[in-house]
Amino acid sequence: MEVDHIYICTDYKAPAGELLKEFGLTEGTSNTHPGQGTANRRFFFHNFMLELLWIENLDEVKSVLTKPMRLFERCSKFDPNISPFGIGLRPIKEKNIKITFPVWDYHPLYLPDFLKIQVADSTPLSEPMFFYLSFVERQDKYPLEKKENMKHKLPLKEVTNIEVHINQKNEFSEAAKIINNMDNLLLIKDNENYLKLTFDKGAYKKEKDFRPDLPLVINW
Repeated sequence: MEVDHIYICTDYKAPAGELLKEFGLTEGTSNTHPGQGTANRRFFFHNFMLELLWIENLDEVKSVLTKPMRLFERCSKFDPNISPFGIGLRPIKEKNIKITFPVWDYHPLYLPDFLKIQVADSTPLSEPMFFYLSFVERQDKYPLEKKENMKHKLPLKEVTNIEVHINQKNEFSEAAKIINNMDNLLLIKDNENYLKLTFDKGAYKKEKDFRPDLPLVINW
């Protein structure tokens, strides 16, 4: 497994996305999620996608279908004890590795019936949502007609290291322990929730901290 994308719960319409554009990132297409009650702004890189997620429809996000995803809690309360992140994982096609943590199957209305999102089970809200997408691949592997714009004003191509700082003192869940053994991803117990992305092994030795507007630090 490897990280496909990470979402950050934000305010309505994700005004913090403008800060990312001012920084030099090119915004990709946005999505709404019918039946799930959320929408997003997205920024694409060769091996990663950063998603700013918000609640678009309160009734849908609190529906019987979506309630187990706990998106209402993550994206509406902005409680420092609740992680605002979701970490989407994908298979590495060269390695036939299957998920080894307990999951439950989520069948959102916006996906075909034969596809599912496998969500880690029995994880606390203090940890990110962990979910597995068996049907996705790297952004730069998609055919031309499906590729998003991955060219940015800054020389950012690939995410080579991810730190997810988690406001939690208790022992990690079973899923978090397993995921924490993945290459290039580190879950760190801390006093606050924030995400640190390192691009291209930090070749330029530069850093941009978007806090407090967005719990994000970018190294490149």
